[in-house]
Amino acid sequence: MGLGKTLTMIALILTQKDQEKNKKDKNMPLTWLSKDDSTEFTSHGTLIICPASLIHHWKKEVEKRVSSNKLRVYLYHGPNRDQRARVLSTYDIVITTYSLLAKEIPTKKQKEQVPDTNHSEERVSAPLLRIVWARIILDEAHNVKNPQVQTSIAVCKLQARARWAVTGTPIQNNLLDMYSLLKFLRCSPFDEFNLWRSHVDNGTKKGGERLSILTKSLLLRRTKDQLDSTGKPLVMLPQRKFQLHHLKLSEDEEAVYSVLFTRSRSALQSYLKRQERGDNQSGRSPDNPFSRVAQEFGSSGPGHSVAEDSQRSSTVHILSHLLRLRQCCCHLSLLKSALDPTELKNEGLVLSLEDQLSALTLSELQNSDPSTVSLNGECFKAELFEDMRESTKISSLLVELDAIQRNAGSQKSVIVSQWTSMLKVVARHLKRYKLTYATIDGSVNPKQRMDLVEAFNNSRSPQVMLISLLAGGVGLNLTGGNHLFLLDMHWNPSLEDQACDRIYRVGQQKDVVIHRFVCEGTVEEKILQLQKKKKDLAKQVLSGSGESVTRLTLADLKVLFGI
Repeated sequence: MGLGKTLTMIALILTQKDQEKNKKDKNMPLTWLSKDDSTEFTSHGTLIICPASLIHHWKKEVEKRVSSNKLRVYLYHGPNRDQRARVLSTYDIVITTYSLLAKEIPTKKQKEQVPDTNHSEERVSAPLLRIVWARIILDEAHNVKNPQVQTSIAVCKLQARARWAVTGTPIQNNLLDMYSLLKFLRCSPFDEFNLWRSHVDNGTKKGGERLSILTKSLLLRRTKDQLDSTGKPLVMLPQRKFQLHHLKLSEDEEAVYSVLFTRSRSALQSYLKRQERGDNQSGRSPDNPFSRVAQEFGSSGPGHSVAEDSQRSSTVHILSHLLRLRQCCCHLSLLKSALDPTELKNEGLVLSLEDQLSALTLSELQNSDPSTVSLNGECFKAELFEDMRESTKISSLLVELDAIQRNAGSQKSVIVSQWTSMLKVVARHLKRYKLTYATIDGSVNPKQRMDLVEAFNNSRSPQVMLISLLAGGVGLNLTGGNHLFLLDMHWNPSLEDQACDRIYRVGQQKDVVIHRFVCEGTVEEKILQLQKKKKDLAKQVLSGSGESVTRLTLADLKVLFGI
């Protein structure tokens, strides 16, 4: 990540185009791909599929790196896009998004099956399917990690002579992520799901050896600590330092946290007891080893015991309790809001509206006295939950930002949180300290993002960039900043690594400092341990050892709650 994947792909496109000029027979027979379908067009161009936030970034990089008129680029995006396949096939590069592709290529699949890719009847209405591309590039290819979702199915239907899957994190959850990439790349016979399960992803030593061979054969991996043939770093980058800030919650924050933790821990213990009794017949999702917990675990408002809660039809997933504990470590005001559906999806949760409204939201726990809030029978001052109050993390963050501005005024900072509600809280305190800032989250359109990035990298203002972990964690070049603050921690450490690489990448001229805040005596300390384990497993897979990376498991939960 941050090692020039985009530039490498542009260089490949240019090189291949120059080679094509020297070939006498440019029109290679493609009947095996097109099946003599007169509605298809052969193209010498490249189709690039990326998140919506990166389409303008790709176009800008081509314009910046390539001589004028050397490559014809078209953004296949927006309501007025040209949908004529014949015209699209004439461009050197066509850039589109995963979401648009999934929308244009409808898919029908049976439950619990990985669908086939032969749906020729859909090509008539989908212009991108009617073109046989010279190559297809999936940027941030981990977007297709689930082979059963529409986006993954759609990209596999596209036709091309060459296929590239470009990502800094090929494995995020488990080996199924790798299978999805192999299916897109058409690495026969391992693109057949049943064969993959029986011969590779089977938990055996032999399966690990096969994965090792596949990985070493297909994966072109680059890391920042690699050396070239002369012993010099592959990419010259400035120094990077990680600074872990150990914080202690205030007495009031610790009291609130303790109430939530006790409630969540008791609920988990109740679930474990039900498991021991064999009460584990709830439905489960085959692709999520923790789905049984997520579906069975429940809680409700004050006045109900955990045992009663477990019988209620309206349940709240145990992961939402953990989410609330983590929010408690950031700022108590976050507990006042209902859980955001997008952020829940990031947690691996899909809650009904009723569940979302009952997920430990303070608004439903108000007493008749507006100056107090009740949690599990304990009363707290309502002012503790106001967003203008400085939490422990906010106070520490402001101290660090003040030191950066006083000691090195030309340095800029990037602040990352997985919750947009936390970014809004931070923004209010930045205003109070008269620090200029900009925000990039899911509500900012691609063109605005590029304008904000340009301003941050090339002008004195803003001094701080606020980005959400999902919306700003990939593809953005924020080398104008050299301090990055991770306010909260995610189960998936690769998402945080991607965020850090927004500033530590090719083009960075200053030494980089990555700040992490960890509240002592909370689940955040345990999450650090889990992240290290998951990182080690991911490295083993990418180096060819064949170990598996998993999502949050029941064993992980026992570690988090000390059970």
